[in-house]
Order: sequence, then C-alpha cells, then structure tokens
Amino acid sequence: MRALGLLLALVLVGCEDEVAPTVGLDVPFSMYGYLDPTADRQALRVVAIVGDLEATDDPVRAAVTITDLEAGTTTAWRDSAVTFSDGTTGIVHVVDFTPRPGATYRVEAVAADGSASRADVRVPPIVPATVGAPAVRPGEVTYTVRFEGAPRVLGGQLRLTVSDLPGAPETETRVLTATVGVQPREVEPDVWAADVPFVTAARRALEAERLAGAGVRLLSADYVGFVANEQWDAPTDDPDALAEPGVFSNVEGGLGFVGAGYRATARWVPDPAVQAAAGFDPGGDIASFVALNEVSVEDDWVELYNPLFTDVSLAGYSLSDDQAQPRRQVLPFGTVVPAGGFLVVGLAFDLELVDRRPGPLSRSAAEIGLYDRAGQQLARVVADPLVFDEVTEADVTFGAFPDGLSYALPPGDPYSADLFRGALAPTPGRPNKLGLEVAVVNELYTEGGAGWAEVAVLGARVETVAVMDGADGYGQAVPATGMPLAVADEAPGPFDLSQTGGTVYVVARYVEPRVQPRAPACDRCPI
Repeated sequence: MRALGLLLALVLVGCEDEVAPTVGLDVPFSMYGYLDPTADRQALRVVAIVGDLEATDDPVRAAVTITDLEAGTTTAWRDSAVTFSDGTTGIVHVVDFTPRPGATYRVEAVAADGSASRADVRVPPIVPATVGAPAVRPGEVTYTVRFEGAPRVLGGQLRLTVSDLPGAPETETRVLTATVGVQPREVEPDVWAADVPFVTAARRALEAERLAGAGVRLLSADYVGFVANEQWDAPTDDPDALAEPGVFSNVEGGLGFVGAGYRATARWVPDPAVQAAAGFDPGGDIASFVALNEVSVEDDWVELYNPLFTDVSLAGYSLSDDQAQPRRQVLPFGTVVPAGGFLVVGLAFDLELVDRRPGPLSRSAAEIGLYDRAGQQLARVVADPLVFDEVTEADVTFGAFPDGLSYALPPGDPYSADLFRGALAPTPGRPNKLGLEVAVVNELYTEGGAGWAEVAVLGARVETVAVMDGADGYGQAVPATGMPLAVADEAPGPFDLSQTGGTVYVVARYVEPRVQPRAPACDRCPI
C-alpha cells in the first residue's frame, strides 16, 4: 500500500500550489499528519482552503488543539516554520506531547469565524516486532517478521548496519537501506507478517552503494514496519486517486487525513552462511558472533549470548582475564550456546580489579575475554565498578544492553562497537536489564552552528549530562537534576554537530546512585 508514503510526503512537503480546480466546498482547512505514541513531539500540516486548494507558507490563522476525549484535557499546538528535506519551506504545527496508546484524541483547527475542521484519531497499541527462523530455498533466504496485536502495518524497510567499509576506520559503521519489495499482510486478526527476502534485498543494497565484493561485514539487520491505527485504510493504492480531495479523508468539516502510528523494529543477526550468500564477509569463525553478555566480578561468572538462529559450539575455546594467557580456562566438550539463548559459565579463576590506566587517569577494572582455539580474542567485556563512585561490583554485574549488542573485535582494535556497555542488574541466564537510571539521546537537530541535542533523563539521580560529538572530546555539560529533558546547544569546540552525519555520545554523572536489587549468586552455573 502506498498510502503511507503519500501521506508522509504531504505532511513533510505540503501540497502542490494548486492540487485541484475549485473545490466548491465551504470548509476552512485541510489537515495532514499522524500521532506517534513513541515520540514526545507531534507535527501536523494545516492548510487553509481558499477557493482553490492552495498551500502557502503564510502562517495559518487557526487555533489548533488536541483533546484527549477520555481524560478531557486539551493541549494547544504552535506553528513553526521548517525547511523540508527537498529544500522547500512551510508552516507546520507542532506540540510537545506524547499520545497514550489506545486513547482517542480529537485534533481540531478553528478559524477566526468559528468554522472548524476536526479529526478523531485512535492511537494503536505499542506492539513488538519479532523475527522467526529463516525459510531457505535456492538463491533466497526469507525471514518472516510478525507484529502481533497491531491493527494495521504499512510498508517496511530493511536496514543493514555494516562495518569494515573500504577506506574507513575499522570502528566506523554505516546503515544501508534495502528495498524489500513486499508489503505486510494480515495473517490472522490483528496479527501482521512481512516476508523479507533477505539475500536479494541485501545484494541490491550492496550493489547500489558499490560495496559488492568489498569485504563488508554485517553487524545487524533491522526490519522497520509502520504500525498504524484502524482508520489508515485507503480505498485504493493509486497515488493519483488518493491525491484527489476527499478520496481518502477522516477530517470532518475539512479535507486531508490525520492518522496514528509509529515505527516498530525487529533486529536480528543472520547466520554466517546467509551473510555470505548475501554478499557480506561473515568472517571465518561462527563463534565470533557469540557475545560476552554479562560478567559478575563479585561471584565470578560470565554469561554468553548467541544471537544466531543456530547453536554454536565452543568446545576447545577458552576464557581468560589475561590476554597474555588466553588459555586459562578451556571450555570442555559439549559446551554449546543455544540459538537465541544464554549460557552461564562459572569461572575457574578469580576476577580481580587491576589498574588498567596508569597515570593521572588510573582506574581499576576487571577484563574477561573469549578466545578461539588458537588464542585469538573474539570478544571481551570490561567491568569497571568505579565508573559510578558509590556503586561497586557487589551491587551490579557488567555487560551489554540490549542483549548481544557486542560485535566481534576487528584485529588490533581494543574496543568493540557496543551501543551500551555498563552496569546491569544481575540476570544470569536471562535477558539483561539496566542496573542504573540512565540518560539517552532523545532528539537531534542540525542547522549550521545552531543545532542542539536533547537528552531524556530517565531518573532523578542523574545530576549532569555531558553531550559530545566524539568519544574522546570534551562535551557540553547540561545540569539535569529533576529534569525529564535536557538540551545541549551546539558550541564551537566542545560540541559541534556535523551536517553530514556522525555519532553523539552522552556521559551522565550520578548523585546517590541507586541500583536494582541483586539477584542470587550463580550457585548452579551449568559449567
């Protein structure tokens, strides 16, 4: 269905100057947009109808509000001049507001003479996207992504996070967008499925970027579908027909469409054989996909996580806290990390905190690594209990969040490409949980030197956040105590957002850190 792409185009770019001849309708406005329950800011395109259906860049003389029809609360929108991706400008109404999943809202624009255009919109529930085992046939491997509990799912993109790009640093990553060419279908009431032809789509993405045969490594695959509400049911998928006023509309006393929806993502790591068939370099060892997911310095155990759809044998591999002695603990015959599962290993040696940063930045930490039969390090995790002054190894474990987001180490690179690595609430053999309240990047805006980064502070014990444009740089510090959102403005030197892309880092300072209750020690580790 192409309704989603058409509507998003109307929301972000606006209508043509003259979409149709004289409409002949005595209505004040057309409205285009959708409510997103995963965003804290909503956008709506409100266009005054004057004889012909015209869109102008002049501010619309309208009072635009959103009302929760169950709670009875009303919030006003404000108009904002924006520059769209194609360079055009327009007026968009925005509101700092997060709709409740399952709630119904009335979006209304009232003109000075009292005439109004309104749309009642029900917000869909938040549902997960999950991926099942692949279906294999000659020349193709298909993954089925399911959205259970979704009223409707529109469109879908395959996004591939890759590394080892020609001429780029080994730690640099990039996201490729692949055309899937299939639409989600409703397989049973409120259950939607999309069959993703992974090999074909990935090959096309590599060829489009001239990366085929370049030895690119795949870190993860994401299928992103748009979960929409029931009203998002166009009578046709002909974009020319849908562009005609009134053909696809839920606006009373006006034209256009106001829906509700959000993007839901399923992430997985295809098996090495599938990666090779798609044109990636999976590396020579399937065990390199196994992550050291969690480690306890206090109780001396390590948790291994396998993100693949096949079991991985680690018989003969080893664990060690000393790179000079990679064979300290050799894993016995029968050591298998199950597909999509965990394996907890009790260590045969005591993890000790040692000084790993001599000099003024001295910091004690414990390191554990996974090594192949030849003593080559495949993965590692560093437990640094002094990152938070009042939290010790007795309170938390250390590892990756979400599970498995710990990629194989490129040769000679001392760091892995983790999204998050730090203090966790102990969960041996189970999915990891954050151990501390965190601060995360919530929104970014770039415009010359006037950009900013918004940080969501998910806890009252975050005192200050520093936002940086490089892992080793000095950040723009922002007081965060008691604030749900903190904004760091761009500044020459300490914080400079690139217009062409990059990475933003957030460092949080805590006051009186509080951790979740500890889980029992691993008394019965499988190994």
